[in-house]
Amino acid sequence: QAVPLTAESFAGFGDVIEAPDEGRATFTGSLSLDGSSNDSSGQRPTVLSTSRVQPSSFPLRISKLERHPHSSQTFLPLDVSRWIIVVAQAPEPSAVRAFVAGAGVGITIGRGVWHHGLTVVDSAAAFAVVMAKDGHSDDEWVDIDPLTVQLAD
Repeated sequence: QAVPLTAESFAGFGDVIEAPDEGRATFTGSLSLDGSSNDSSGQRPTVLSTSRVQPSSFPLRISKLERHPHSSQTFLPLDVSRWIIVVAQAPEPSAVRAFVAGAGVGITIGRGVWHHGLTVVDSAAAFAVVMAKDGHSDDEWVDIDPLTVQLAD
């Protein structure tokens, strides 16, 4: 079952980023783009993209996880009411954790953390996605025994 997202509960997977006013897509401050750089300038290359995601039906069926061993990813919701974050330290069903985030809450998933794709609950929504790279090609996918994620009533 997906539990409410808090900085404490998410600490082993990355960081929680909160907008100053709930429901606004205005994030302030600096983003933590973790890891070391292979770039001689000391700067990690970053890639900024946007994604528009259609709502999922529940229970959510998870059978595939992804990770980026050499990159962190920051997801900033632009017009989201609720969304689900599914992460794991190991690519196995018993390691999977699911969190529910509300409007104005973003996350940075640390490098090497397994995760499911962006999942929104109520309606289609847009995200800004920032990936900090270190020059490696690093997309990994793994199939896992299917599991379901439920929303709390």
